[in-house]
Amino acid sequence: MPNEIFLEISEFVKHCRKVKDHPLGSLRNHLNGGENSYQISIPKPLIEESFLFPYLIKLGEHFLRLQGIEIGEEKRKVRLRSTHNHFDGYDCWINFTNKNDNNPFHTHLGSLSGVIYYSNQDNCPTIFEGDVKYFGKEQEIVIFPSTLKHCVETHVSDNERITLSFNLDYTG
Repeated sequence: MPNEIFLEISEFVKHCRKVKDHPLGSLRNHLNGGENSYQISIPKPLIEESFLFPYLIKLGEHFLRLQGIEIGEEKRKVRLRSTHNHFDGYDCWINFTNKNDNNPFHTHLGSLSGVIYYSNQDNCPTIFEGDVKYFGKEQEIVIFPSTLKHCVETHVSDNERITLSFNLDYTG
């Protein structure tokens, strides 16, 4: 991942931590099947003004081409999944994971999903169906079909694990 985009993600993490630490921060906490300490969508204006936004689209297009799917160049067929009837805006969020948090096996909506590792000091893996483990290091990204089951086991460290997750739609 380019350093410039990772620096943008650092700003997203700072912004989301500020919201998390606000007295009303629980109002913006995502509700999902996992038990992360805090999960929050990155605000839509921050995403729309970022280079991360087109980077994720290009990454999704590249992944599909590697899978043998011809998507053409004339029209965008990969989009960051949006949620129109919820305050989140886009399916792009920060996970703050602390000791004893976990995220059981699950899938996502959309066509492709991904994880960007911001802080994973203890090499806590993302585990995919079939017992495939990905030990993401800072500034690495993994992308996979949204239907692929994956989980994060109970976090046993005192070090906070921070990831950015996203969902893409393929409209081809």
